[in-house]
Amino acid sequence: MSTSKIRRGLRAAAAALIALGLAACQSIPGSGPVQEGLANLDQAEQPVQFKPGGPMQGAGQDEIVRGFVRAAMSSSDDYAIAREFLTPGYAPTWDPTSGVFVDEGTQTYRPVGEDNGELSLTSIATVDADGALTPVSSGAAITLPFEFEQIGGEWRIASAPNGIILDRNSFSTLWTPRQLYFLSADDRLVPETRWFLNRATLSTQIVGELLEGPVEPDTEFLRTAFPSGTALVSTSVPISAGVAQIDLTPELLGADAATMELLVRQLSASLSSVPGLTRFELSVNGTVVDEAAVATETEARGSESMLTTVLRDGVFGTLDSDEVVPLPDIGEKIADLDPTAVTLDDERRTAAVVSGTGRSRAVGWLSESSFVEIDLRARALKPSLDPSGYVWSYADSDPGRILVSKPGGTASFLTLPRVSGRVAAATVSPGGHRLALLIEDGDERSAVQTVGIVRDAEGNPVDLVEALVPVAWVEGSPTDLDWVDEFRLVSLTRIGESGKITLAPLGQFATDAGAVPGAVSVSGGGGRALMRVLDADGWMFAPQGAGWQRQSEGVELIARVG
Repeated sequence: MSTSKIRRGLRAAAAALIALGLAACQSIPGSGPVQEGLANLDQAEQPVQFKPGGPMQGAGQDEIVRGFVRAAMSSSDDYAIAREFLTPGYAPTWDPTSGVFVDEGTQTYRPVGEDNGELSLTSIATVDADGALTPVSSGAAITLPFEFEQIGGEWRIASAPNGIILDRNSFSTLWTPRQLYFLSADDRLVPETRWFLNRATLSTQIVGELLEGPVEPDTEFLRTAFPSGTALVSTSVPISAGVAQIDLTPELLGADAATMELLVRQLSASLSSVPGLTRFELSVNGTVVDEAAVATETEARGSESMLTTVLRDGVFGTLDSDEVVPLPDIGEKIADLDPTAVTLDDERRTAAVVSGTGRSRAVGWLSESSFVEIDLRARALKPSLDPSGYVWSYADSDPGRILVSKPGGTASFLTLPRVSGRVAAATVSPGGHRLALLIEDGDERSAVQTVGIVRDAEGNPVDLVEALVPVAWVEGSPTDLDWVDEFRLVSLTRIGESGKITLAPLGQFATDAGAVPGAVSVSGGGGRALMRVLDADGWMFAPQGAGWQRQSEGVELIARVG
């Protein structure tokens, strides 16, 4: 079966689990052919070693299932110990690399007839064969079927779900998240989060996934620069003296100079997180054709971008030692509008501004020399400004679509994928490649989801991907949402009178970031230390340890950048 078919099948299974898992138990296939999976299991083993025991003599079906689940924590020798719990006929067929079920750690076994049983668990996430993690709505239960046979008087598993089962702590120890970089239509690098077994073959796993390309539905707006059919000559990417040796098949020679530059950029950014790796060599059947250094993981931010911009006492500017320094050229113009929300471009030379209240709220765009009305629809939310200069504006009075406008140029509506509830916030990522939504998802619960932005070769937005990607489910009613950086979001939800802050990385587990009483808005700031929260009394809070500390009072709003 092709890798693309595997991906589609696993995505469909994950989507069904997300959609139906709140109330019903789901089943997954109990058998199937061996499929290409997450990594070549004959390679070096993971640094964190777990040595489980094999099946005990006289063990019952319950003990065999639980022992099998524990043994699958070790990938040594192609999961050799876990396969001891399987019948000789099924052992080579079971495919542990097809994915991971991540659960809360509590599992219940129930016999079903004489030779069958079910293991029930509360899932919090699934990981597919490409290492893409999808969170599952809180409380979603799944049921995994098992069949048994007696071999020599001992129970063995004759059929089990492909993939492995891990609790969250074990999964986070044995697996590691990494950012893989693919290309947008205008050749910008865009990260995807993938999970890999935490072992010495990390470079091999990363290169292999870059060759395969982005996961669905990211394939609608991202691509890999590697020519179709390009593959590793051997099954590994060895590292010697800090240099990765990437030996590829002759299909690579079909890349022109511009394409080679793009794929080298992909490799440089994606391999930056491999410990001890400083450079890489690209070769075709052993002949070196290119080499480059790996990129630094983060680029230094300018001091100006690290300053918080606020409106306080009628002055709009950057906050420096609790003094508001007026923003040059446009600060006074923004303050005169008496805005309720402001989004600045990266250089702080233009702004999208929401002014007015209630049904009369409107979105405008201004620069030093001009002002343009953008969106006059009632109940407009905080707008976004993308790197191509487009203003993105969503109005609660006109759900289901978002207005995308180039000030002084074109404007069009893009249709959102169907959402399950009211959209409380819509914000574009700093790079302009994803639109994030904070959605009301039932009583006192919110969902954070993203949708890819399809652009043309000049960077103009032309469409949205048809499918939403779940990022997190959060307790509390939706209040506000912002990007921290290109792959992390921060949400604000309300529980009673308290504002709950949640950090939600794409493709990872969301984490509780504390609470601020009476919080009304949140700003990502460009880094976790730069996040800010504003309460209803005008106090601005900054992170302090595991909580939040008052930093400035009398603040009317915190501006966003991008």
